[in-house]
Amino acid sequence: MHETQEVLPGLNILSIDGGAVGGLTSLVVLEEAMHRLQGLQNSDKLPIPANQFDLIAGTGTGGISACMLGRLEMPIDKAIDEYRKLMKVVFAEKKLVGPTTYKKTKLQRALRSMIREATGNEEEPMLRREIDGSKCKTAVFAMAKNNLRACLPVLFRSYRAVANPSPDCAIWEALQATMAHPDLFKSIEIDSSLGQQSFVGGELGCSNPIGHVLSEAKKLYPDRHVACILSIGAGHARIIQVLDPKRLQKITRTRDVEAAMQMATDSERLANEMAIRFSNISGVYFRFNVDQEIQSMPPGSSGRLDEVAHTRAYLRMSEVTEAMEQAVQSISERRATIATEFIDGQIPRQAKKRHPELKRCPALTPVYTGCVAESNQVESCITSYGDNQRVCVICGLGGVGKTQLALNVIQRTRDKWDHIIYLDASSSEVIENALRDFAITKGVGETYGDALTWMEYCPKRWLLVFDNADDRSVKLGQYIPGGHRGSIIITTRLTELTVQAKGPGSTCRLSGMRPEDALALLIKTARLEDRALANGEMEAATALLQDFGYLALAIVHAGAYIGRIQSISITQYRGLFLSSRQRILERSGEFQGTIDGYGKTVYTTWRMNYELLKKESQLMLWLIAFLHYDNINEAFFKRAASNMWLNEDVVPPTKIEQAARYHVRQYLGTFIDSAGQWDGMKFKDVMADLASCSLIDFDHVNLAYSVHVLVQEWASTVITQSPGLALECTTTLISMSIDFNSLADPDANSFSLERQLGAHINSIMRHKYHVEVNHAHKFANVCFQMGQWNHAKSLEERVLETYRRLFGDEHLATLGSIYNLISIYISLGLCEEAEKIGVKALDTYKQLLGEEHISTLRMMGALSLVHAELGQIATTERLQSQILDAYKTRLGEEHPATLKIRSYLMATYSRLGQWIRAEQLGAQVLTSCKRALGEDHPETLAAMGNLAAINLELGRWDAAQNMQVQVLDKCKKMLGEEHPHTLHAMSNNASIYSFCGQWVEAEKLQSHVLAVRKRVLGEEHPHTLLSMNNLASIYSRLREQDKTEQLLSHVLNIHERLLGKDHPVTLTSMSNLAAAHTSLGRWREAVEIGTEILTARERVLGIEHPDTLETMAILGLGFSLGGALDLAKPLQLGVMDARKRLLGEEHPDTIKIMSDLAFTYAKLGQITDAKSLLATAITVSERSLGNQHPNTKSYRANLTYIKIVGYLNNGRLRSLVGSGTVMFGFSAITCVCFVLLRFVSHWLYYTFYWGRDFVLM
Repeated sequence: MHETQEVLPGLNILSIDGGAVGGLTSLVVLEEAMHRLQGLQNSDKLPIPANQFDLIAGTGTGGISACMLGRLEMPIDKAIDEYRKLMKVVFAEKKLVGPTTYKKTKLQRALRSMIREATGNEEEPMLRREIDGSKCKTAVFAMAKNNLRACLPVLFRSYRAVANPSPDCAIWEALQATMAHPDLFKSIEIDSSLGQQSFVGGELGCSNPIGHVLSEAKKLYPDRHVACILSIGAGHARIIQVLDPKRLQKITRTRDVEAAMQMATDSERLANEMAIRFSNISGVYFRFNVDQEIQSMPPGSSGRLDEVAHTRAYLRMSEVTEAMEQAVQSISERRATIATEFIDGQIPRQAKKRHPELKRCPALTPVYTGCVAESNQVESCITSYGDNQRVCVICGLGGVGKTQLALNVIQRTRDKWDHIIYLDASSSEVIENALRDFAITKGVGETYGDALTWMEYCPKRWLLVFDNADDRSVKLGQYIPGGHRGSIIITTRLTELTVQAKGPGSTCRLSGMRPEDALALLIKTARLEDRALANGEMEAATALLQDFGYLALAIVHAGAYIGRIQSISITQYRGLFLSSRQRILERSGEFQGTIDGYGKTVYTTWRMNYELLKKESQLMLWLIAFLHYDNINEAFFKRAASNMWLNEDVVPPTKIEQAARYHVRQYLGTFIDSAGQWDGMKFKDVMADLASCSLIDFDHVNLAYSVHVLVQEWASTVITQSPGLALECTTTLISMSIDFNSLADPDANSFSLERQLGAHINSIMRHKYHVEVNHAHKFANVCFQMGQWNHAKSLEERVLETYRRLFGDEHLATLGSIYNLISIYISLGLCEEAEKIGVKALDTYKQLLGEEHISTLRMMGALSLVHAELGQIATTERLQSQILDAYKTRLGEEHPATLKIRSYLMATYSRLGQWIRAEQLGAQVLTSCKRALGEDHPETLAAMGNLAAINLELGRWDAAQNMQVQVLDKCKKMLGEEHPHTLHAMSNNASIYSFCGQWVEAEKLQSHVLAVRKRVLGEEHPHTLLSMNNLASIYSRLREQDKTEQLLSHVLNIHERLLGKDHPVTLTSMSNLAAAHTSLGRWREAVEIGTEILTARERVLGIEHPDTLETMAILGLGFSLGGALDLAKPLQLGVMDARKRLLGEEHPDTIKIMSDLAFTYAKLGQITDAKSLLATAITVSERSLGNQHPNTKSYRANLTYIKIVGYLNNGRLRSLVGSGTVMFGFSAITCVCFVLLRFVSHWLYYTFYWGRDFVLM
């Protein structure tokens, strides 16, 4: 607050224009002012205008409003209701004949009725009989009919005047006189001491009475000062439209529209003169004139009430909101600013009343919360004693809490300073005036320079605060005292002011609050400290804070609103915010001012920054308004500029696409230099302009820009383009930046860019339900590569539907879309749908292009993968062998397509358990890749990784590890530490550690992979979930029960939510959870889950699908381990017979089920059958896998276990030990436990095996 010597407060003056048939808009504007004033004054009731203004005057419809508000002292809502009723009656119908349009008698009756209801006396005089100087004074204007040329209006006053007294008449007569425009109503005759006088409407030459109002105020209050002059218009002339002429009106315009045009033109002329008159002074004169097409409505129409909607829209404009806030502040404070002697002429600068006064440091808001580290930093900077001056610059986005942080530090350090000088740094004039006042008050001089000199040499401790230094035109450096004394705090949105910082920790960049501090602030401001929030409310609060981006100002606004409107919950407020963000944030300052005196809205704080930007920077802000708020990379713009003239359209572009391309090309063209190259310096200059106003930030680690989520919301409201075109421009930018070559073969940099593109595409799709097909085709590819398969599916299905509609089923574009959709369907487990569209597309390719065309073979390859997923392994092998032979002939042995299908066939051999054939083919692929592509090519590394996986299956762990180490080293070198291929290789190394029993090393490496994938790909990306399963497998081996269950349950929940309960991946997650239960001896839980899995797989995949048979095998083992042998035996027998028939007797899975069944036989006492079955398993395993393969060793151990059981049953264990068959002195029970542990360990190995990261490409 300023200290002041004024006794009387400043005057508030309200002037309301006439608008022929307008007027409701003026009252709605005033209603908005009263609502804001209520919030500012922390009042329970809406202020009455007569109590806020000393003089209210108007002409025409404005005269009626002035009289209702001033003379009749109506509340604003009552005045609006009465005005509506009056207009409805008076302008209901036009006269058919005569010189005027409306009936004078109707106007008279309506006015009398209104006055009778308000006062009880329809003949109530205009002049107040009682003399009360505190009452609001009212004046309405009319013109003497016989003296129009002088343009001097007659005033009908509610108070006595010495000179030119008013006619002594009733209120209704005064109001009829001011409304009697000759084109609308007949004139009125009023008796006076001079006889009858005839009056017509005051709008004739006086539609904006502001000049006469100020002259009247000067006469009324000769020795007073004015605080606020509020002038409200009835509509701009340029927006008044002439209605379509009808019949007799075809030649000339209607009288009422002619009148309105004339009045509006006159009003604006006077408004411009006033703006010039008060140009040297700020914060006193305010003009509001609704810039909407309200004058195009015919009088008396029901559409007239739509005037309110237009006015509300006008009031939501950010510049209007800002002006309204200043006006309300001026009305409330009533500062004696301008002497009345100056208000009816040009206002000189010195007319502003000035007394030496100091601005006190504002009090810290009582709800201040958080920013402990930042407060400590600023305090440490400014209080560090030494020989050098300290300047701490607090910079950040508007509304982030810079001022409150400074005030908090001041409060904490108040006892350390002898002098605290707090300056509003919004302009040079304000700074200089404040410093001049300081100098005069302290008796050290009379200029601002004297104050700076005093601080330069003052031996005492002083703190100088420049708050809100946000104007670039202010050269702040010239106001910083020289020398080495004192400390200074600067709060600013301009990052360039950090050059003024001096001392350690002297730059404090403030961003969003910490989540816990933000929650505490919301609870404080909403007055909820004494309540325990329900879970739903707490979740809503957390989500709301995330929606706000933890911006302090938005949080305070929300809390103030909730605290004031006590019937609204946090959940309800968030619902309002999500549905009406702009309206909520534009009105957000109304209640918040009662908490900390800061009345600006969230949007107002940024609008001021926006106006500082260069035009090209504003255009950039428009483009990024719909992107994801993080990772806005220069490379997007560079690639878009490079691709912007490529014609990649499959479908002819729509009109909005064409318009957006024009705008984007025009803008990107400004970043192309004379040599046709990308001008990175020009781009960085634009982004630096945005950053200098704290509207964006730069991440020096990721080399990308970010923008606050609410700044994006606001930026979308200042775009002058239509919302649809603005969003299409952003969509076009991202679409142009997609490079299909990078998607097909990404290196480290391109992968990072594509990942960032995925986030921006998601943001665009949240704003835009319908993405044009030419964009959707590209977006689907990015989403698929990023593992966002559901998004990819919806986009590609729409592409396919459009291609089919435009081109038919046999067009190559349609067939290409089907090929893409098959890959998406496979990933989503929709294999039957993939097979259905793939078979038909393959037949079409064969008819159009022939059986050996490359496109036909490519579709055949896609179908082979579908058959593999459906468990049709024999069909898969046949198709892939056929494709491989064709590729060899058509493309050659080492063509990339040939190598790719070889990799597919190698994977098929692996699924068939034909590991030797898989190894041979894998070695051929690796050799060919090295020769054709080079040793470090990603395809070569993938081939080496696949061969390592096969060696692992064959038990050649050393060879597998050597290969995998090479792959990992080269991936790190070529692709970077965080590329997906590198992470795959790292995870595979962890799997090898697991096979070798090095669980600690495996856990460490797999945890690292998981952490990186979470950060790079997201919590729910398929690769991230795969890492969680892998880590759970390791935890199970380490017997960390809680971690295993927690991780597997988390993965299962995500898979169920994203993919559905019947998706193969979901069912595998359930299988892993069942395995974990079994390893912990929880047979009942394992069996329950296993039964559920089996039912689902039988229904979805069929009873003989490999995955279904695997479930049966796991369930059978669970029954066996749990003692349900009568259930285990038939289940295992059925699996063994099916595997022998489908996979062959030497398939590893067939051998495994033999071992499981042997275990069940042993528990049933069928020792002979058990030994016979295991002996067969060992023989086949030695032949197919080798004598030293881990599986072969495991089967031998199982046979030893069964022999021990047999000896125990026959009482022959002692003779066995005595003969030396059991070596190293093992006791019988130790041997049994050891063998059993090996057996269970082996079973767990193949249950979790699916989760390894080995990818057979």
